[in-house]
Amino acid sequence: MGPTDRTKIVSDDTSSEFPINIVRTNRRKTISIGVAEGKVRVLVPKRISEKEISQIIDKKLPWIRDKIRAQSQIIPVKPTEYVTGSNFMYLGKNYKLKLITNGFEQVKLLNGCFVLGVNDCAKDNNQQNIVREKLVDWYFRQSEKHLRKRTEFYGKILGVEPKKIQVKQYKSRWGSCSAKGDIGYNWTIIMAPNHVIDYIVVHELSHILEHNHSPAFWLRVEGIIPNYKLSRDWLKNVRNLAI
Repeated sequence: MGPTDRTKIVSDDTSSEFPINIVRTNRRKTISIGVAEGKVRVLVPKRISEKEISQIIDKKLPWIRDKIRAQSQIIPVKPTEYVTGSNFMYLGKNYKLKLITNGFEQVKLLNGCFVLGVNDCAKDNNQQNIVREKLVDWYFRQSEKHLRKRTEFYGKILGVEPKKIQVKQYKSRWGSCSAKGDIGYNWTIIMAPNHVIDYIVVHELSHILEHNHSPAFWLRVEGIIPNYKLSRDWLKNVRNLAI
């Protein structure tokens, strides 16, 4: 049996922030709140009064705002063309690609643009493959430098030191920590905002102390990154970073 009644009720405190859709249903015994694309959907049992609903929503406002804030930071990144004007993300911000005939042999980040030299004689498909390879190489090198630096920083705070730090190409993970204490990072994480990168670093370092995702593990993460759930939500929503 589906929802039996739909109404929109928004308190004066929240109406200017986001729409809230209240869905009454016979199937649910508890209230469920979901956030998607800046909108809030609340499933409630028919027996609960509007006053009770408003009180529960008011209590959950910090969580709702955090969810909306995390989702608003997500910028879809998967350009299909490696040509002047295409956007590529780095540390959470978008930068345009600028190709210059007989310019730099390697990618450089200058004046808010990724700048790279190209050969006018190269065929379009071949040139785009070369541009992509140059971009990946640049990202990889930036990832190694940045992630090693942040790992050393947070390692001192946590009192741990990885046996080995590697930047790799993973298909479905952002990082890993082996039983021996070897840490691996997906190079694509360098596209994410700094707070997300730091969360990944602290997450993997914490696994040296807690080889699981137990409450003790999350307490360690929270002790260093109090708002780690915002970064975790960002990663869940972005799903994949690619060029």
